[in-house]
Amino acid sequence: MIALPLPILILQHPQEPSRQDSEVGSAMLLKELVAPCHLTVGLSWRNLSHALKGFSPIESIEELKKPALWATLYLGTRAHSGETEDKPEPGIYYLDKKGNPREANEKNEEPIGGLILLDGTWAQAKTIWWRNAWLLKTKRIHVVPKQKSLYGNLRKEPRPECVSTLEAAAETFSFLGLDPSIEATLKAAFNERLKSARLKHSKKTN
Repeated sequence: MIALPLPILILQHPQEPSRQDSEVGSAMLLKELVAPCHLTVGLSWRNLSHALKGFSPIESIEELKKPALWATLYLGTRAHSGETEDKPEPGIYYLDKKGNPREANEKNEEPIGGLILLDGTWAQAKTIWWRNAWLLKTKRIHVVPKQKSLYGNLRKEPRPECVSTLEAAAETFSFLGLDPSIEATLKAAFNERLKSARLKHSKKTN
């Protein structure tokens, strides 16, 4: 188990666990590998405190019930992701309330106290975002990954720069200055999971 200096909250769409290819879903694997990490399934939560219900390491810390201390890994647009002439460098990009890029070190910028991940397909993650108005009170960050997803042909991604929940989290940790071995360990575990899935699929088709 990897101990993280900040808590992770995963909001998972209810259809994600029942997907035909759920065995290669990465959210549960991330939850198994890092702490503190809480995964809650649903479409909407009244507020951040409601979403944190059952997350025992955090429920007693009143300060971390403030949405402004959390950052939501936000679904970027084509412009954010590099489908324009000005392709952004890999890294974290802070967005304003309108979804436009802004400087990370703006005046009064507070450090990230926790990270929120939206788990599901692109459309499902959008649904979670729009059904939970309190997410607008969190910081919005968009990550441009360093490499394509390890999924390969196991899961079809809507755009080349899209990656799994685990991969997005792993790269975010590195971009936030955490030990790069955390990213390497998480991706290695995910790759092993995918290798097993490919082997199973190969046996079924032969």
